[in-house]
Amino acid sequence: MIFSQFITKVSKYLTSVRVLKNFISFDMKFPNTWMSLKKYPEGIEVLQTETESGIVTSFVCENNRTLIDILEQTMDSFIKINIEREEKERLFKTKVQELKNIFESEKLENLKSLKFDIEELTKILNNDEPEETNIENTERTK
Repeated sequence: MIFSQFITKVSKYLTSVRVLKNFISFDMKFPNTWMSLKKYPEGIEVLQTETESGIVTSFVCENNRTLIDILEQTMDSFIKINIEREEKERLFKTKVQELKNIFESEKLENLKSLKFDIEELTKILNNDEPEETNIENTERTK
C-alpha cells in the first residue's frame, strides 16, 4: 500500500510515527474495549500502554519495506476486526431490544407460537463463514 494512503486510512487512530535507529514505530490510540490479536507476524512487536482515555499501542518492526507492508496489513486487520466486532455488538443490542419490544407488546399466547428457524439461520451463517480473526479478548475493565 502507498504510505500516504495507509496514513489517511488509519489517521483516526494514529498518534505518531517514529524512527528509532533501524526500527519504525506506529503509535496508535484505540478504545479500551478493543481486543488485541492473539499473535502477530514474525518481526512485528506490539507494545501496549493503558491510559484513562484509551490504549496506546505501538506497532514496531525493522525499517524495511517488506516488514512495514506486513505491519500495515496487521494494523489494518486489527482495526477492521475491532470495528466489525463493535458493529456486531450494536446490532445484537438492537435485535435484543426489538425482541424485548415484541415480548412487551404481544399476548402470551402469541409469544408461545413464536419460532426461530435455527436451521435457516445456520444455512445463512454457513454460506458466509467468517475467516479466522486471530483475536483475543484483552478488554480492559475499570
